[in-house]
Amino acid sequence: MEQKKYLKPRETISFATAGFGRSMMYTLMSTFALIFYTDMGIDAVHASAIILAARIFDALNDPVMGIIVDKTKTKYGKMRPYLKWAPIPIAISTTLLFYCPATENYSLKVLYAAATYILWGMCFTVQDVPFWGLSSAVTPLESERTKFMSTARICCTLGGILPTVIIPVLKSSFGLRMGYFWGGLIFGVVGSALSSLAFFGTVERVEPEKENAGVKELFTSLIKNKLLLLVIAASLLGSTMVMAQTAGSYLSIYLIKDTGIIPQNIMLTVLTVAIGVGMLPAMVLLPVLRKRFSLKQIYIGSAFLGAIVTAALWFVGYSNVWLLLFFLVLYGLPLGVFNVITYALVADAVDYNEWKTGKRTEGVCFAAQTLISKANAGISTFVVGVTLKLIDFKSPIEEEIGGKLVTTYFYDQGAAVNNGLFAMLTIIPCIGFLLAAIPMFFNTYTGKKKEKIQAELALSRAKRDDACSSEVNI
Repeated sequence: MEQKKYLKPRETISFATAGFGRSMMYTLMSTFALIFYTDMGIDAVHASAIILAARIFDALNDPVMGIIVDKTKTKYGKMRPYLKWAPIPIAISTTLLFYCPATENYSLKVLYAAATYILWGMCFTVQDVPFWGLSSAVTPLESERTKFMSTARICCTLGGILPTVIIPVLKSSFGLRMGYFWGGLIFGVVGSALSSLAFFGTVERVEPEKENAGVKELFTSLIKNKLLLLVIAASLLGSTMVMAQTAGSYLSIYLIKDTGIIPQNIMLTVLTVAIGVGMLPAMVLLPVLRKRFSLKQIYIGSAFLGAIVTAALWFVGYSNVWLLLFFLVLYGLPLGVFNVITYALVADAVDYNEWKTGKRTEGVCFAAQTLISKANAGISTFVVGVTLKLIDFKSPIEEEIGGKLVTTYFYDQGAAVNNGLFAMLTIIPCIGFLLAAIPMFFNTYTGKKKEKIQAELALSRAKRDDACSSEVNI
């Protein structure tokens, strides 16, 4: 008997397009916020400390937003209402994030940077938690969820490339200060508009239980969800795996020399695309791999692959840009897997918690996922900032000469600086890959145990639906 299908193509396309728009804004923030701050004259450690503190504060807000989502009950469902209204404040806060006040007062610059970064994070959280939580509510089938998420993550990867193309052009055309501002405005407005399709093009199908769990019960379910805690631990330990995204802005300008074939002003785009070339097939093939291997096996295998590639790249070096690009493609393979598999594991954690408690807590569980993403960004950015400080990196200076703004870059800063920059692409991510694998060895929600739980869940949901139908008939 053929298994019932729930998802419609329109929903997958709408959600993926929304992910494309959201990724433009998130990549703009995660890739360019630190270099924007240092380009505007803020000390690298101060800038990275702002980002880390804001990410931690924002991450702590995620479970709160998750509880709010889980206690929401409207005709649109419990997640979609937030996807309708969040794009407006996100567009405004993204624009403000990349505006630099015209002041020489250092304290005011730092204060404005901290305030707008925290504001952006809070606005994004309102959408982020229900957006990813929606993936477990549109269909009860794991097979559909995996394809749904794989498609979305592919579009997210493509959306993330655009800022690396546009921002260097805007900086060249309008200077550092106005180039970043126009980037924030363009990506804030366009990205937010596209993200609204997550509301207009989807339907929530997996119904929550009639009685919402209390706040204490929701926190308890989070703490006692072993699978979810393992996913959180693995992701936090592996935070430096994604350092290439933040460090890439510095590597493309100061480390990788002009080849004469690849223009220097598009080097960041080329590096990003190279990683993306590896990520895309990995994301596409994950559903195929899933038929032969468990999520646990795929996760651990990908971690070891990433560690081997990044360690090898350190010894290969960066003098040959074409060889570097080849290794970046390989580097993208495990990143592509992690881009999707974490969400699949969190969706499993939702099912696992439902089996244990009878409660579906998508909001809290996917709040943990957004917590992971933000903590990853904060930790990796902080490590980049500290590394820049330790190697005594010099940021560019923008000054007015003859009525025109002129930017001076310090390209040749010595072997110590170059090695430090390259370590952010190799040695430090390698350590992250190895650490990420450790918690997954303790994941027991796999194989026959998982099949048994999924079968029991399907039966209990069918009984609940029958009971609801009987009440309606009465």
